[in-house]
Amino acid sequence: MSYIYRTVAMLMASISLQALQTAQAQLAVDERGLVFESGNVTVQAKGAVAVQTSWYEPLAGGTAREGSEFDGSAVIFAEWETSSGLLFGARGEVDTGNQDIQDFERDELYVYVSSDLGRVELGENDGPADGLAFHAPTIGLGQVRGDFGRYTGSVALLSPYDSRDALKVSYYSPPVGGFRAGVSYSPEFESRADAPDPRDRILQSDVYEFGAQYVAPIGNWVAGLSGAYVKGTSNPITEREDISSWSVGTELRRGKLTLGTAYVDRGKSDLRATADGEDEWNAGASWDQGRWEAAASYAVTRDGPDREHRAGAGLDFDLTKHVYLRVDAVRLVSEFEARPKRDGWVGIAELGSRF
Repeated sequence: MSYIYRTVAMLMASISLQALQTAQAQLAVDERGLVFESGNVTVQAKGAVAVQTSWYEPLAGGTAREGSEFDGSAVIFAEWETSSGLLFGARGEVDTGNQDIQDFERDELYVYVSSDLGRVELGENDGPADGLAFHAPTIGLGQVRGDFGRYTGSVALLSPYDSRDALKVSYYSPPVGGFRAGVSYSPEFESRADAPDPRDRILQSDVYEFGAQYVAPIGNWVAGLSGAYVKGTSNPITEREDISSWSVGTELRRGKLTLGTAYVDRGKSDLRATADGEDEWNAGASWDQGRWEAAASYAVTRDGPDREHRAGAGLDFDLTKHVYLRVDAVRLVSEFEARPKRDGWVGIAELGSRF
């Protein structure tokens, strides 16, 4: 993957050189972070640090526990628009806050080029099955697919089982009449690759992601419909099934209100051959008031006769221009055909600073 890092570094250096050669450069600090603009060149950097405190009762039951985490994130990207209208860019992100959640990683590093013909991306980032899928909205700490997974339970799918931030090449078509589509290819998707037991490893290859969405006004609302599909091949050493997962979703927006819902079929993607297939319904709503946002969501995952219910609500509030407060509350209930029902809960408060 070193060539990806070299490509990003070379592109950022090229964009910086273009900036230095352009007159009337401006450097500012605003809500976007640290921004350097010079003609048709933009370089932006921003970061955040946060401390998180939680109170939770694991699904296994027992005494309520406490936990804490310290997180940091940083994002930098650079863009250069040529006189012919081509937009070249590079983006890098490091986020420690998601890597404890079921082996998810949110670190990204990729380059892209956009034109009237669409957008091509190359690097470690999410694909169109995630980026174009409508589902229950999330804000701040994520509600049913959020930071609660660091402490107990499992997070909702929301969209198809995909290749996460594996190295991939992606293409997104330009919006035409409200329609947009995307496709990506990842030669390799790995997680827990060093696990002593090969059956605990995630080793998928030739992972393809497809996504499409259509958005149109309906009266005072903006309505959206999406579909996504992912396929991949599992390494036989893991004794896990190939990836074959899909979803359909809808979204309705009116002013500050957003409603979203989706059905996700994971099948047996990356599960043991003896496992039951999984599917999920999720739904939720969010309200964006500018200085603060709130959201509530619910998801139920069906695994044969068993059910996993998750219900969450959250608030993201800007105390000042650079200081924010986030809170989440999530309830979990597991229903089993042959075992007693289990339930648990998680409450999280996070205080952070953006700069």
